[in-house]
Amino acid sequence: MSRETFRRTLRGKGPVSLKGSSARKREGEILHIAKSPVITMAPTTPIHDAIKIMSKEGFRRIPIADPGTKTLAGIVTATDVVEYLGGGKKFEIIQQKFAGNIFKAINEPVKLIMTQKVFSVKTSAKISEAIHLMKGENVGGLPVVDEENHVRAIITERDIAHIFADRISGVKVSQLMTEKVVTALPKTTIFEAEKTMIMQGFRRLPIVADGKVVGIITAMDIIRFFGSGEIFKHLQSGAITQVLNTPALEIATKTVTTIEPESDVGQAAKIMREKNLGALPVVQNEKLVGILTERDFFKIIA
Repeated sequence: MSRETFRRTLRGKGPVSLKGSSARKREGEILHIAKSPVITMAPTTPIHDAIKIMSKEGFRRIPIADPGTKTLAGIVTATDVVEYLGGGKKFEIIQQKFAGNIFKAINEPVKLIMTQKVFSVKTSAKISEAIHLMKGENVGGLPVVDEENHVRAIITERDIAHIFADRISGVKVSQLMTEKVVTALPKTTIFEAEKTMIMQGFRRLPIVADGKVVGIITAMDIIRFFGSGEIFKHLQSGAITQVLNTPALEIATKTVTTIEPESDVGQAAKIMREKNLGALPVVQNEKLVGILTERDFFKIIA
């Protein structure tokens, strides 16, 4: 389908508008869908504590705030941790400052790896403002702050996808999905998966053998792996190489929920909401042909 035909299709169906009656009530009331109260961490919190909290609670991002005033100071995401533990430039800190000793490295304060330039929305913001900011800045979540910049809540693309799941329809999965999927192999190590995620800017990689999806590895799988007690024992010895050379398939989700390209995106959105998934590999005749993520729904939410 040409890009212009795609545009016409979306125009014909009409993007999901925020001005519908059910959405009007929410406008300016972002706290109704944002998660509150929100867990925050002080800039001095050790990185290993951040890993454990993310692993235990399933958080992909945690705002960093002054422990007394809750004033927003930064944000740490699963991607920041993955980059530090082997995926990218932040890993160089472990190599240079700690000579590869990861146990020392994860006792450093979280401010070492947090993102300082935080995009946020005010408590008075409309949902449309949050969507516009996430789209424009390519971020998956926004702290919600009051007029004094105190953290009150957090809103994520998953929250937004969930509230629109019942209202997205009339467009095929094939029209929204990403066709060129970056994948991993069963023999791909955690270290290689981390590097690929950071270099390519993805939070998840389908693991493919002979064109078939045999698993999917996400940034959160890596967080949970490093947050497990058994791995922490390994890390205390200071040896990171053995840990990072674990095959990614060992920690990946192996029962993968998929969808077909001809399916309606509304069906996909409901499956993702029910199973709490951030993405669905798109499969035709058992072969991977694309991937649909929460972010893709933003293409038809005005």
